[in-house]
Amino acid sequence: MSSNLGALSAEFLKTLNAWRRSSTYHGYAEVSAYGQKLATWLDEVAAEVQPRDSAVAMDLFGRFIELDQHWFEHADDSGGDIGMAMRSACRHWLKAAAQSGLDSDQLATRMAKLFLADQYGGREELLRQADLVLDEQGLRVLAAKFENSMGQVACHLKAGSPKATQVFKLSAALSLLSEALRDPEIKIRAVLAYSPDPNALQLQSFAQAFLDVGNPQGALKWLEGDWGHMESTRKAMKADALENLGRLEDSIPLRQGLFEANPNVFELKNWLKHVSDEDKQQARSLASEIAQQAKAVAAGAAVLLALDEVDAAETMVIQRATALDGQDYDRMLSIARAFSQHGRAVPESLVYRALLTAILERGYNKAYGHGARYLKRLRELALKAAEAQRLVPSHAEFEATLRQQHGRKTSFWSQV
Repeated sequence: MSSNLGALSAEFLKTLNAWRRSSTYHGYAEVSAYGQKLATWLDEVAAEVQPRDSAVAMDLFGRFIELDQHWFEHADDSGGDIGMAMRSACRHWLKAAAQSGLDSDQLATRMAKLFLADQYGGREELLRQADLVLDEQGLRVLAAKFENSMGQVACHLKAGSPKATQVFKLSAALSLLSEALRDPEIKIRAVLAYSPDPNALQLQSFAQAFLDVGNPQGALKWLEGDWGHMESTRKAMKADALENLGRLEDSIPLRQGLFEANPNVFELKNWLKHVSDEDKQQARSLASEIAQQAKAVAAGAAVLLALDEVDAAETMVIQRATALDGQDYDRMLSIARAFSQHGRAVPESLVYRALLTAILERGYNKAYGHGARYLKRLRELALKAAEAQRLVPSHAEFEATLRQQHGRKTSFWSQV
């Protein structure tokens, strides 16, 4: 690298312009290396230029950010490599800006201009970490400017004006500044400016913003009413807020209701966690009754196993074996392992049969290796476990049926 700042800056700019002119598309296999190349350029500017002149470095980082259209449209960013480079560029710009000697008004103006020109969602870090450049007063002044702009354009949303896109961009800016300031009210005012009757998703974001800053009381205001298809989300968030306030007598019925509506181990633990010792046995008995009636057999069995009611879990799986959902992979595998640990060969066999049948019926080639292991385990159980040998149909009959129905799936049988 040149020791002359002008020549050094020109070298970095030359590289940047060469990339800009390139029409090469970087596919999934290449994009990681491409993203690393971009990140290295940013780090080198920070190491070589910024210590000499922050303003020059700030300009170079700004030019990189303004090329986001090229970066995103010339690469497959499904792995997030380009997005990561863009976030790094924004952080570098902020650090250089903080050392540039510009006053807060100048910095805020440049930051806002750079952010509002974002067309790809890659510049959010500019405002999310704006506190690297601006103090609280500066952040609030910037937020006030955005709010003033919002007041001028919010009316265009329903009118279908081209300015409607500005509404969402300003709302995004205010939401990010709300995070930086840990002040949810800024985000809420921004959304209510164009959506005075917020929907469930918006209400969720309001409540979550308060929970994120450790203000459960503020969250409760937005956790009333009915959220329709998101009602379980509302109840869970309200229970979280109440528990953070120590209001367990109010949260426990919500937790119980969530479990009753969807019996599973996660909801069970959340419910029982705060039940008093004198009420816990009654709650466990009720949970057992609900689990045995659960529509999802694996979920109900998992709850019974979590309650140490192994016999009841075994009975449920045997009696409702035809209702086992082999596509409920994680939960099915979990209960199969639990039955194995308890030495219950019959329900374990039934679960593995359901898993294997589902894989073969779907022709899910990527899971054939798992299916081969399930068949191996079924053969072991049929040979070693006396109770498994009494299954109807027997393992020999089950495997013969598999071969008859799926014999042409040679890629599976080759792994067996």
